[in-house]
Amino acid sequence: MERTEWEKQYREQCYLPVFKEYMMNVIQGITDHAAEIDKKLNGCVESFLSNLVFLQENKKLEAIQTICISFPYTSLVCKAPCLRFEVYPDVPFLEDALVIREFSTPWFFPDWEQLLCRLREEAGKQGMNAVIRMPYIRSHILGKARYLLHIWSGLVKYYLYGIEKKEVFQDLKKAKDFTISFGEYMDWQRPIWISREETDIFFCEEGTDLRFCQFRNVWYEDKVFDSLVLEDCRFYTCTFRNCQFVTTNLQEAFFVGCTFEACSFQETNLVGTRFDGCKFEHVQMEGICTSLLQKELNIVPALCGNAEFTGCFLTCVNIKNSDLSASYLCDCRMEKVVTQECQLSESFQEAVAIVEMRTEGGKL
Repeated sequence: MERTEWEKQYREQCYLPVFKEYMMNVIQGITDHAAEIDKKLNGCVESFLSNLVFLQENKKLEAIQTICISFPYTSLVCKAPCLRFEVYPDVPFLEDALVIREFSTPWFFPDWEQLLCRLREEAGKQGMNAVIRMPYIRSHILGKARYLLHIWSGLVKYYLYGIEKKEVFQDLKKAKDFTISFGEYMDWQRPIWISREETDIFFCEEGTDLRFCQFRNVWYEDKVFDSLVLEDCRFYTCTFRNCQFVTTNLQEAFFVGCTFEACSFQETNLVGTRFDGCKFEHVQMEGICTSLLQKELNIVPALCGNAEFTGCFLTCVNIKNSDLSASYLCDCRMEKVVTQECQLSESFQEAVAIVEMRTEGGKL
């Protein structure tokens, strides 16, 4: 066989099944040790921010524009996985970092060397050792580590949710549009946090980046949120009356104590969106998406949390043709909620079943 045929056979018979199993084991390990990882990661972040505050207090550092948290693949090659924290005056990697610190993170790519050995063993079982050798296995699998890092990007964002509430974060002197990002070293970066000034959604220049904006006590009536990107926005005690959300991206947005009256959601992205203590009354939903896995993407999506409804009240809500498989309801009260042709999560199914039982019993 030609070498290209050997490599194709290796990918199909060795790499794909072994790496898939490795990914599943890593994700399970993350789930089993979530509290420990949360503590370690936040410990790294707080330690780095404390160092920056110290430098600012001693006039060694001005207000900060960008903090970049990266994973350098060279650390994986050297068998010492780590996260590299850097401060940049503007866009990451275009200029020299002002401050650099690395933290050991062996839990980022656990059992990586064992994975390599397993791949070599599988290649041997298939009689490929003469062609598929360890240098090729190492270089090939290193290129696939990006898939796991994309998953980690979502987890890091999840673990650092609410970072703005940390005392050391508040003590840090930050420049306009201060940004914290995570990703590959010298490559792609995903925003974890962006400090935005107060903005009016309907009175701003076209193309304004609305991600991470915060809105407090705003009243929206007869408004159409058409094709807006409101990822990671925070809405506190806002009222939406007779509003339409059309192909709106609300991924990982956070609504606290908000009210939705006579509103409609059409083809809306609710992946990782959180509703805490919100009220939905006479609301229509259709084409809702809560899982990135339902979309065709060119890259492996970051791991996102569920669309969460906590302590919410839903009454006279009609949901059609929607994917709510990645949703989670906790301590919610529902009345006259109807779902048609929907994929429901277990918690959503239980809540709807209770509503149906009450309706049949004539208690509503």
